[in-house]
Amino acid sequence: MKNIKRIFIPLFIVLSIFAVNLSCSNDDEIVLTPTKITEDTSGDTETTTGEVEGSEGEITLYKVDGENITKVQDYKVSGKNLEYQKDVVKHKEIWELVKKIVPLDQRKKMGEFLIYSGETSGSAGFVIEMERDLSVWKMGIAIDYAYVDGFNAGGELAYTIIHEFGHILTLNNTQLDATVTIENCKNYFPGEGCSFEKSYINELHSKYWNDIWSEYQNAKKDESTQEKFYNKYKERYVTQYASTNPGEDIAEVFATFTTLKEKPEGKTIAEKKILLMYNREELVNFRNHIRKNLALRGKGSTAAFELPQPGKWKQANTFGNLSKTKCRH
Repeated sequence: MKNIKRIFIPLFIVLSIFAVNLSCSNDDEIVLTPTKITEDTSGDTETTTGEVEGSEGEITLYKVDGENITKVQDYKVSGKNLEYQKDVVKHKEIWELVKKIVPLDQRKKMGEFLIYSGETSGSAGFVIEMERDLSVWKMGIAIDYAYVDGFNAGGELAYTIIHEFGHILTLNNTQLDATVTIENCKNYFPGEGCSFEKSYINELHSKYWNDIWSEYQNAKKDESTQEKFYNKYKERYVTQYASTNPGEDIAEVFATFTTLKEKPEGKTIAEKKILLMYNREELVNFRNHIRKNLALRGKGSTAAFELPQPGKWKQANTFGNLSKTKCRH
């Protein structure tokens, strides 16, 4: 069975929304082509409407085609989920935000985009590999959580998208070899395949997990032991959630690297992890793309767009699913 990366959101949770002091970018604004949503009538994929009932809140599945998404199928739903299914404007609004965050060249790694209800799984978003070689991925966004208190309130949806694509960015076929088994892997093995020596996740693991790996393995037996592990090594992690495993750690580091206004000094291991990303030109370019497209500001007191303060998103002070290498968020 394929593993899933997912952000879990407890139901009925009420948390404060944090604003960020941000500054202006002198870069030109990136203009995106408006999304077109069409029906897939090709012979490659059968288009169905409400004939298949999903098991985890699936509402509508789309195929990703550059700037646009093409409907593959509507799932059999009722009640509130049927309202969400019919509200294609919301589907488009969510996809427009994904486009602002994920540049076109990176979007080629996305094959499908799923609108689903997070109530069933208690999650806000997920990614899962579609191809065994990890070259193509599906992203799912929970439409009900996307509109809690209004669309993208407090930047939580944008943060979820950044975190989720962080998994695709660090676990795709340019980073891992899915043909190498754990027994034959000489580098870090996150579950999907064997990481290349110079991959983002192998560098993170070799420098900042390897020395405490045995202790971490023992800490995974239950949440109480995991909490003790985190409290002992708190300065190593940008959030508590990051201590779940290296996969969640690097996704949280990427999200914090993006949302943090200024480059850290490297006083803690958590900050040193962020600096690893500053050493990669392609990741700095990705960060600049996101901040420019969301009109994030580096200095000053006015914000054109909100994201949660680094370490303050809704699930920052929780743990992910300890039994999975990938889990919903």
